[in-house]
Amino acid sequence: MKTGLIILSFLLSSMAFPQAAKSPEKWTWNGYTQLRAYSHFDGNRGFQVRRMKLWLKSSPAFSEHWSYKIQSTISSLNQERFFLQDAKVSYRTGLLSFDFGQFVPAYSLQWSQPDWRIPSIERAIVINAITPDGSLGVRDIGVQANFHTKNKLIETHLGTFNGYGIKEYRFHNHGYLFSHKTAINILLPHSTMQIGYSLMFRKAENMKIKKVFPDTVTYTGNDFRYNLFALFHSSFVEVQAEYLNADFEDGLNANGYYILSAFNIKKSQIVLSFEDYKNTYANNHNPYYRLGYNYLINKNKTKVFLDNYFQVIDGKIDNYFASIQVQIFFK
Repeated sequence: MKTGLIILSFLLSSMAFPQAAKSPEKWTWNGYTQLRAYSHFDGNRGFQVRRMKLWLKSSPAFSEHWSYKIQSTISSLNQERFFLQDAKVSYRTGLLSFDFGQFVPAYSLQWSQPDWRIPSIERAIVINAITPDGSLGVRDIGVQANFHTKNKLIETHLGTFNGYGIKEYRFHNHGYLFSHKTAINILLPHSTMQIGYSLMFRKAENMKIKKVFPDTVTYTGNDFRYNLFALFHSSFVEVQAEYLNADFEDGLNANGYYILSAFNIKKSQIVLSFEDYKNTYANNHNPYYRLGYNYLINKNKTKVFLDNYFQVIDGKIDNYFASIQVQIFFK
């Protein structure tokens, strides 16, 4: 994508000629790469650039009220093409802020967590499938209002978007999407908890919603989704769980949940998860299990993942995926 190349060129030139930056303290850049080797133990194996992300964003010195973020990514899964993810401008006043542009609508717990921080090597299947734009580029274009109480006990978001993701742009669009998310943050001795919910309503028009419907199905009609989530975090253990449901017309439905836990022992992290996802068209309704080990060489900045992901069908391990991944930040 030309936009991604422009961003990359700008970042490289900024590194090479820092004296040319007019006000270098008013913006900052960073990024990371994740390199992976994998085997499905069915003859399929190989290497991939799981992702390389670069972003440019304003620093607090840029403005008292305004900020921006531009982010691009490249991935083997996208045939090594640069893909513009975020192009967001924000305005903050007091406890209220507004986001404008292209970004992830506030929905669910795991999509508010960056992939470099999540202990599992991938997000849960149900998260990728039925968050608002899970298979449509994840992001959407619109505006979102955000509010939190002074002590951040309650955080809430309300947004309106085009409703068809970012993998295409429609000049003549009759659809729309509304999203809402509220979280309650509870401080406990030596730990924190978060509970919350998300809601979404979409008026869909001629949409292919992959991972929910077959590729041959184009959907027009109402799309209502909701999500419940909970998180417990301490220095030793992290546990989170979510349930997501999507209802469509004519009784069509998709739903699922996951439970993800991580146990931290010095620089080591043991990861366990259980995932279940079903939809009207799916034939395989067996849950997935994850057993992983992460070694945090320099916290999340330099990190190695060892991951095992599988189903148990008729008492036997099936659909087994084994992966090794290295994560390195550029700064």
